[in-house]
Amino acid sequence: MKVSDILTVAIRLEEEGERFYRELSGHFDGEIKKTFLELADQERAHAEIFRKISDQENWDEVDSYLSGYAFYEVFPDTSEILKRKDLTLKEVLDIAISVEKDSIILYYELKDGFVNSDAQKTVKKIIDQEKEHLRKLLEMKREST
Repeated sequence: MKVSDILTVAIRLEEEGERFYRELSGHFDGEIKKTFLELADQERAHAEIFRKISDQENWDEVDSYLSGYAFYEVFPDTSEILKRKDLTLKEVLDIAISVEKDSIILYYELKDGFVNSDAQKTVKKIIDQEKEHLRKLLEMKREST
């Protein structure tokens, strides 16, 4: 699989992340809503960065196991999750935490496939931001229990 294919998956992942967090924000108030909206905005910005990289980068092959991400829905269907009347904030945060972990794994592999060190640095910055998302979600979970 080419890195360009993985970038396409990364763009889709970020777009799904934006949708996921934006939809969740509509079901919460206060600081939780604000945090979900901030995460949505950052996911949108990440998608744009990946689009720019995909227009200018030369690609190497990446490990074939990453091709599984092309068929793997990382972000669950928010409408299905929110249909549950007994859904807790802890459960929502567990889903979001799992998704952020999957994103980080994918982006580390993506970074290693770049020929261009500037692109590697850019993806490393996104990884750092995804780690910050994970930290925020873990903090929210800790505060909600």
